Amino acid sequence: MTEEVEIADGIFAKRREFIVGSAASVAFLNLVNTFAAAQDSSTYQQFLDAANPLAKSLIGDTSTAGQDEYLHSIAALAAHIDAVPDPAAWNDSTQSFTPGTEIGFTPGGESFTVLHWRLAPNTEIRLHRHDYGNVVTLGLGGEARVRNFEVVSEDRDYVPGNIVRIRKTVDQQLTKGNINLVSLDRNNIHGFIAGPEGAHGLDITTRLKPRPEHGTPYLGVRDEALDDVRQIYEAEWQE
Repeated sequence: MTEEVEIADGIFAKRREFIVGSAASVAFLNLVNTFAAAQDSSTYQQFLDAANPLAKSLIGDTSTAGQDEYLHSIAALAAHIDAVPDPAAWNDSTQSFTPGTEIGFTPGGESFTVLHWRLAPNTEIRLHRHDYGNVVTLGLGGEARVRNFEVVSEDRDYVPGNIVRIRKTVDQQLTKGNINLVSLDRNNIHGFIAGPEGAHGLDITTRLKPRPEHGTPYLGVRDEALDDVRQIYEAEWQE
């Protein structure tokens, strides 16, 4: 039987994977104790202590609903992170036409990888599709506009120059503590535009499929919607 357990104020996790007396149940109890002590905020290490066993318990279900449960569960923990150590090195993201977008690796994830990103004022991460992993994006500071899309054309293959139809599913201002979610089935195209003060945050990425041979699929979206109500646009695959 599936049971919801409150692991912190307002944060619930499904307990179906945890059996009393098992190693998983011990991990779950540790998770509960960690976040009961953390209250409204947690350190990055407390997040890892809670998220690593939880991720292992949920990662096996890669269905659309399973990914939704996984992402929302990890996001509920990530939202409590108060601060994150700077990465050992920053590198160009390679996902922008201009300098000023950087990423760095932050260690500690077991089932997932944590990338710290920072955007200089008014810089942009190009719209790109996630083909092999899902992502919890957490805002840590500043402000960035994040847009998510899904391909609605029957032909969804990535072929540079091909025109596809896409639906805008999310258009938000990502600020400190806010979350944006990308699964392989929902909102799996996203891009960022930093505000006048720049922005920084985390991408908690979980690989579910082998990485494809092609590079990152980028999209150029037409300005005018084909259908304003349904938010349908034409877009071109780009390299």
